[in-house]
Amino acid sequence: MRLKDAQLRFVYLVNALVAATGFAIQFVINLFDLVPAEDLYPTLLGGHDAGLSGAIGRLTDSFSYFTIWSNLVVAAVMFALYQDRNRTSFRFKVLRLDSVLMITITGAVYHVLIAPYYPPVSWNVYSDIFLHTITPIVTVLVWLLVTPRQQFNLKIVFASLIVPIIWLGYTLIRGEIINRYPYDFLDVISNGYQSVFIMIAILLGIGLIVALIYLLIDKLIVRFN
Repeated sequence: MRLKDAQLRFVYLVNALVAATGFAIQFVINLFDLVPAEDLYPTLLGGHDAGLSGAIGRLTDSFSYFTIWSNLVVAAVMFALYQDRNRTSFRFKVLRLDSVLMITITGAVYHVLIAPYYPPVSWNVYSDIFLHTITPIVTVLVWLLVTPRQQFNLKIVFASLIVPIIWLGYTLIRGEIINRYPYDFLDVISNGYQSVFIMIAILLGIGLIVALIYLLIDKLIVRFN
């Protein structure tokens, strides 16, 4: 799809704002404790004071979730493209792949493994629809339809795992300090490090496969256009 410069910048801005909206709604929910959560699992995140007195803890916890990282990466990358759509540095290409890779995993895992068993309630309905549905769909469509092609290669594919690895490192180090984790499959206290590291290897393998799929799609689009 060929768009004029102003039209492209508008598309990128909309993508950035959609991702930022989900984060902003969730930020407000956590700040004002609009959806109080029961502390049912002592080794998972939570257990903060109600109301504003527990706001810092809830907000800090939110940055341990992969969903938040993926939406923030999308918002940052798309806003950067809005400012300058001709960015071609290696680092930016890696982040561009990260934006579609991470948000794809976020949307797929949520709808397949989380939403059917733990549907959102109250104000979380509004944040979840942006974080897990609208942003993934918009981001993938923008990449498929208006993103310049032939920006990915195998080196960028492998480098795209760096941000997820940083998230994993942050999550495990913080969990070791506070004895709480964002997801049960990363819960070292309940599962032990061996089980968690096996799961991490599986997750990184899945991430690599998804990144390779995007590389293949990119090549197929170029070939058949």
